[in-house]
Amino acid sequence: MGILNCYLREYAIPNDHLEWESKDATVPLTLRHGNRSRLVNLNFPIHKAKMIIPVNYISEIGKISLTDRPWLKKKGETWHKLTAEQTLNWLLSYLSSALSIPFNTELMEQLSNSLQVTEQFVHTEGKNNHHNSFIASEQALLWGHAYHPTPKSRAGVSMDDLLACSPEVGAEFPLYWFNVAKNLIDTLGDTSHGLHPQQAIEKLTPEHSASDEHVLYPCHPWESYTILANPAIKRAIAQGLITPLGTGGKGIHPTSSVRTLYHPDINWFVKFSINVRLTNCVRKNAWYELDSAVQLTNILKPLRETEQLHNPVFKVMAEPFATTINLSRIDDNDESNIIKARESFGILYRENFTLSEVDNLQPSLAGALFSYDKNGRSQIAKQLSSKAISSQCSYAQIANLWFERYIHCLVPGVFNYFFKHGVAFEPHLQNTLIGFDQNMPCCVWVRDLEGTKLLQQHWPDSQLQCLSERAKQSVYYTREQGWNRIGYCTFINNVSEAIFFIANGEKTLEKQLWQHLRQAIHQWQSINGKQPELEALLQGGAMPSKNNFTTRLMKKADKESNYTMIPVPWINAQEGC
Repeated sequence: MGILNCYLREYAIPNDHLEWESKDATVPLTLRHGNRSRLVNLNFPIHKAKMIIPVNYISEIGKISLTDRPWLKKKGETWHKLTAEQTLNWLLSYLSSALSIPFNTELMEQLSNSLQVTEQFVHTEGKNNHHNSFIASEQALLWGHAYHPTPKSRAGVSMDDLLACSPEVGAEFPLYWFNVAKNLIDTLGDTSHGLHPQQAIEKLTPEHSASDEHVLYPCHPWESYTILANPAIKRAIAQGLITPLGTGGKGIHPTSSVRTLYHPDINWFVKFSINVRLTNCVRKNAWYELDSAVQLTNILKPLRETEQLHNPVFKVMAEPFATTINLSRIDDNDESNIIKARESFGILYRENFTLSEVDNLQPSLAGALFSYDKNGRSQIAKQLSSKAISSQCSYAQIANLWFERYIHCLVPGVFNYFFKHGVAFEPHLQNTLIGFDQNMPCCVWVRDLEGTKLLQQHWPDSQLQCLSERAKQSVYYTREQGWNRIGYCTFINNVSEAIFFIANGEKTLEKQLWQHLRQAIHQWQSINGKQPELEALLQGGAMPSKNNFTTRLMKKADKESNYTMIPVPWINAQEGC
């Protein structure tokens, strides 16, 4: 259960509230005899209670793999086995006492919702029979990330609509369309070369004729409810400036982010606005965020081209356009609803893979590879086992080679952009795609410029004049903030999960994989010079791990998250690389 890993990492381990090998003589006989699981003892000193967690593996940085549900013993009571709901309720109740905060009912509801949605996905017969391996991987992220407490929480949409448009069930659906007066369309990005995002999505339009004065403009089907209820939109409809047409046209596939959609025949991924809470926040497209993504694409274009020449295995996916509908031209008396309409209709356009790239490189989502399948088996371990058999090598040999090639593609690119150029991407599992040559990693793509940050010492205000003040405020980070971001996304969210699922319960192999990462850091520094953050890691320091769980528990905004420092697992390794 992901929430137990969150609790261990963010609270129990830092506060020394557990024993990795339980010595409790009162443990139920059913756990002590005939059980091959290791028993982790979790203490709750304030309530004088304890929990036994049966696990089959404990990673080098304290991630556990459960074999069964936990058992709880309160003071004066006997042991009893907990359901998932009971475990969640207990942990939240205990932390409310330990941290002197009210019980977070909203988080409990979202945790329950995440469980219910996951169960629905697991028991729904999916349609993941794609010949296109890319979209198959995007739609294989069944469980979500282990260190988000509510990875599949989705509020603000009915279950029928959820199943119709969710990637986890292999959805493919038509967009919702409007006939819109052309003078209401706002476009960000350089269209002077005849390249216009509207031309790309025309391939998806239903059989409705536009005119010289009107164009067909889409939204995500979920967002149509919000749009049609907006008073400003209702007035525009009454004036004949906007006409709802309903769903139609070609079907399009949701990627792992749910709101970013893919079709192999158009030039762009299209990232729509949805007033639905996914995981931890409502995913509406604020115009300043789209503005910053488009402008960052322009600002970083020369750097991106230069870096890709020097390091072609690390690719950054551009987001050169955004569009929306601007009703302020016809109605300036309803500012809040005009802003909501602008958000609801906001679309960000991200460069798509060519069919050749899909066929030859078979880009796959890192988050889908480094995860469990529906039956609890490591996805990447299955692939590596097949590769080992076909290559007549041992699993460990293939696993080491595969991982070494993966971090060769990922790590130097992240370091180059951050330490040399002051650019902090978010290379977490859902933003990283892996390309292959003979089933071995040969390149990576990093996406989501909307979340990219810049260090001010590299990017003075004079270089960002194209950004609005709001957008400028949103992209500037201090070096410490930037390091926490790339340190967490690269080492904890991405690489540590890769190691966990590749090692697949083999402790010796896991240690070898961590040494490959240490070697990659050492090698980058030997070429590019020492950086204090990297040197600290090599000397036995700690990696920043974002506290997603306690941030939600304390009702803080995501940008207010703090970090738990995770000691590197090579502290006791021999000196030198």
